[in-house]
Amino acid sequence: MLKKIAMKHCPKNDIRLFGLIFVVLVTAWPVPGAAQLTKLQVAYPTTVGSMAVVWITKEGGYFARNGLDVALIYIAGSSRVVQAMLARELAVAEIAIPAVIQANLAGADLVMLAGPNHKPGQKLMVKPEIKRPEEVKGRKLGVTRFGTSDDFLLRYLLARWGLQPDREVPLIQMGGSQEILAGLASGSVDGGVLSSPLNLRALKLGFHMLVDLSAIGVDYQGAGVVTTRSFVRENADTIRRYLKAYVEGLHRFKTDPEFSLKVLAKYSRITERDMLEETYRHYAVKVMPRVPYPTVKGIQLVLDEIAQRNPKAKAVAPESLLDLAYLKEIEASGLVKSLYEK
Repeated sequence: MLKKIAMKHCPKNDIRLFGLIFVVLVTAWPVPGAAQLTKLQVAYPTTVGSMAVVWITKEGGYFARNGLDVALIYIAGSSRVVQAMLARELAVAEIAIPAVIQANLAGADLVMLAGPNHKPGQKLMVKPEIKRPEEVKGRKLGVTRFGTSDDFLLRYLLARWGLQPDREVPLIQMGGSQEILAGLASGSVDGGVLSSPLNLRALKLGFHMLVDLSAIGVDYQGAGVVTTRSFVRENADTIRRYLKAYVEGLHRFKTDPEFSLKVLAKYSRITERDMLEETYRHYAVKVMPRVPYPTVKGIQLVLDEIAQRNPKAKAVAPESLLDLAYLKEIEASGLVKSLYEK
C-alpha cells in the first residue's frame, strides 16, 4: 500500500528511486516475534559444581527467555577471567570474592550481584601416605592459579595449621581443576584443592581427603555473578534480565535433579552417576539458598585474611563489594515465591 501511494504522487523519474528505498525499509522493518537477543559473553573459571547455576540457566533456556543470547566461555582460573573482564572482552563472570577483592584493591570496579555459594566446596586431596596436617610440610600442593578461590582457601587452611604457604609448603599453579587432578595422577604434585565431582574422581584414583573445607565451620563467599559497576550503570535492563534468568535457573537446579545431573555431566565431563549425585547434593541441597544473596560474613573472612598481606583490605567494607538492588527487586516482585509454590 505504501508503494502504491508513493507511485501515485511521485514523478515517473522518482519511482525507481522510491522502489529501492521501499525495499530497504521493508527489509529493515522488525518482524513481530523476532526481536533480537542481547548478546553477552559470560566466563566461568572451573568445571566443578559451584558453577552449576550458570550452566543450568543456559541449558534450561532461561537466558534466552529473558532476551539474552549468552555465550558461556571456560577460562581456567578466576585471575585470568578478571583480566578478560577488565579488558572488556566479556561482560559477566561466575567467580568467587577473593578475585573481586584483589582486583578492586588494584583499582578495578568489580561488583558481585548474586552469590549462592556460601560454604567452601573444596577438599584437600593428597597422596595416601599423608595422614596428618603437619605431614604436608615440604610437600607440593596444587592450586588453579594464585589469587583464586582455591589459592585463598588453601593459604587460609595452612595458616590455621601453623604452616607458612610458599616457604614451608610450596604452592604450585596448575592452571585449572582438571590440571590439578592430572598433576596428582602424574605425581607432579603431592596434593591439591579439588571440588566435587573432581575430588571424587581423585578418591577413585587412590588419593584421600585430608580435609573437607566445607566442614571447618566458616562462612565463605564462593562463586557468584560478577561484573563491573560501569557495565551495571550502562546496562541496567540487561542486568535485571540476567539476574531474573539466574534466579529461575537456580530454582531449576534445586528442584529438577535429573536435568541437573545431565547438565553437570556435560560441563564437568564426569559421567559416573554416584559422583554426579554427590555433587548435586552438596550444592543444590546443602549449600545454595533459594535467593542467592551473598554472605557478608563470608566476605569479611576473606577481607581479614587478605589484610594480613595487603593492609588496604582493612578499609574495605564487605557491603561495598556488592550491589543487591536488582536481586532485592526480583525478590520483591514475588518471582521467587511463585517459583517454589508451583
